[in-house]
Amino acid sequence: MLSYLRIENFALIDRLELELSPGLTVLSGETGAGKSIILAAMGLILGQRAAGDLVRQGAEQAVIEALFTVDEHGPAAAVLAEDGGAALEPGGELVIRRVVNREGRNRVQVGGTLATLALLGRLGPELVSVVGQHESTSLLRADQHLALLDAFAGLDDQRGQVGRAAARVRDLDGRIKALGQELERREHRRDDLLRAVEELEAANLRPGEEDELRQERHLLAGAEQMGNLGRQAFDGLYAAEGSLLERAGKLRGQLKDLTAIDQRAAGLAAKAEEAFFLLEDLAMELRAYNGKINFDPERLDWIEARLHQLQRLGRKYGGDAPAALESARQELASLETGQDALRELAAQRQAALESALALAEALSDRRQQAASRLARAVEAELAQLGMTACRFEAQFIPPAGAAVATDKGPLGPAGLEGCEFLIAPNPGEGLRKLARIASGGELSRLLLALRGVVAQKMGLPTMVFDEVDAGVGGATGSAIGRKLAQLSRGAQVICITHLPQIAAWADSHIAVVKQIDGGRTATALAPLDERGRLAELARMLAGPDDQGTARRHAEELLAAARRQKQAQ
Repeated sequence: MLSYLRIENFALIDRLELELSPGLTVLSGETGAGKSIILAAMGLILGQRAAGDLVRQGAEQAVIEALFTVDEHGPAAAVLAEDGGAALEPGGELVIRRVVNREGRNRVQVGGTLATLALLGRLGPELVSVVGQHESTSLLRADQHLALLDAFAGLDDQRGQVGRAAARVRDLDGRIKALGQELERREHRRDDLLRAVEELEAANLRPGEEDELRQERHLLAGAEQMGNLGRQAFDGLYAAEGSLLERAGKLRGQLKDLTAIDQRAAGLAAKAEEAFFLLEDLAMELRAYNGKINFDPERLDWIEARLHQLQRLGRKYGGDAPAALESARQELASLETGQDALRELAAQRQAALESALALAEALSDRRQQAASRLARAVEAELAQLGMTACRFEAQFIPPAGAAVATDKGPLGPAGLEGCEFLIAPNPGEGLRKLARIASGGELSRLLLALRGVVAQKMGLPTMVFDEVDAGVGGATGSAIGRKLAQLSRGAQVICITHLPQIAAWADSHIAVVKQIDGGRTATALAPLDERGRLAELARMLAGPDDQGTARRHAEELLAAARRQKQAQ
């Protein structure tokens, strides 16, 4: 339950503290006093988005802080455990603090630990259920009805399993479609690929061949000049008269003769002999090199033609011709492997569909069973709210959202069916859609009835009702007050109301007032004692006028509510 709420510098609120008790707490006040602001602050604690313009004028930031008492084994504690950050205090106490500055930036603390808005968004619905006037309007939308039925029957987990299974089938459908389109595109290219492979294979391609031929062409193109240079070098070194090797031989002999006369020339003679042999080796190698130079015009012409062929194939098939051949072979092979992959995906899809259908059919069975229970429970609740002859039915319709065709019917994200609520408020009327028949007051009571039966199943610790009395009068207001009081036995209920017939049922009554201090307007709270409650109920009944009659009526309302609460 929500035990304490503190709000600072938020819209019209300067500083406000609210201590809350179990049971039914009513907040009332004149229009514009700030009741909706308190609800908006509570929404921030529960993870709603915030804007910087909500910060009170003259302040840098707004602060909202709340203290909850949480079941240590309940869903809120499970959310905290899954997050792994904040933990409950002894006794299940949990403090949530949120700070919003003028730029709209947020700082969130959960249990004294910095937290994210995402955590707050998951945690909030497990702490408080807020039921507002806008939700009466949302009741007209059939897409909300299935969620309420599933919540009543405790089928949210099973619905999630079906949703994931259906999503798996849709994912496989998408993959099958994409692969099928790709294979169809490739099939259209089959003839082109076959011709490409035939032409490229006929060319007897070798990896690296083009580089080798370019190098050989370079050598052949320079072969004539290379031959001339090689012969000239060989002649000068060895073959011509007075060649370098001949002169080196004479030098070698002269130094050898000198050494015979003077041993000091031995080193010079040795070097001359070494030089002679080096030149001789060079001459032999140069002869061998010249013997390998082959100027072959026919070979050069063939190489030019081959390079032209390779370049043409490269331009035709995109880049390197051998690589193009390998790519074409792989694409042809992928037509076969792609068909295998397509068959494998189809098998996976069939298995996924069978699994999803089994889950969806089990969910459908439980929904069918729950629909009649929900109808009887809602009719019983509506009878207590003055709609004694009302008939209610949960009718199944085709599912909403992206659906998968099956032999059991379309399978949507939430299963094999949708749901739409039908109502016949008066005897003799046929069941019709809510939007076609329900008045504002009937919608408010229907919403309260639905929330009542769902809350009994879900065990929500705190429920906040924001003026769900819209469009109802005195007698119906008393019935709504009685129902809220009944709900408050199993859960904390906070109700914002304009109706004194509802306020009379409160265990705690707090007036929301607007004060002017120093030329500035501020919202304040006034917990009411018995005298204060009488005065507030009288104001709600008649305004500032006719206080005598209104006060007597207020006393009667309080007395009647007490008697009925004691009799329950």
